Amino acid sequence: MLKTKMGVSIALVGAAMYFLGAIAFTPAVLLAGAMLIMEDNQWVKRQAAKMIGVVIVFSLLGIAIGWIDDVVNVLNIIVHWFAKDAKYLSIPGNIESLLRTIIGAAEEVLLVVMGFMALKMKEIRFGVVDKLLDRFMNNNQ
Repeated sequence: MLKTKMGVSIALVGAAMYFLGAIAFTPAVLLAGAMLIMEDNQWVKRQAAKMIGVVIVFSLLGIAIGWIDDVVNVLNIIVHWFAKDAKYLSIPGNIESLLRTIIGAAEEVLLVVMGFMALKMKEIRFGVVDKLLDRFMNNNQ
């Protein structure tokens, strides 16, 4: 069984990073940062970078959802420049909140599943994050 310099199994540390990512971002980033700086094992470094990447992707999705209301407001302003009596556009049934809830749940489920996979030293490919890691990290596992 491979161990980190702290004497803990790399599989357990990899899983802990994903589980922490689902629970609280700050401790997850601190643990991932420690692994990226201190460890020599490429697998655990990749898992650290991957966890951070997954959390960032879901955060960017949340930001994009926040733009929905902003875009509708801008469209309303533009329409009312030209037609003062036009009806205002609106987002039905607080869809922004629904989308945020769905994305938040998907992120948590994905991170927990990735954590359990890490316990077996396996991983789930996550499109854009894995492509970036393949391109910018030493891929010798």
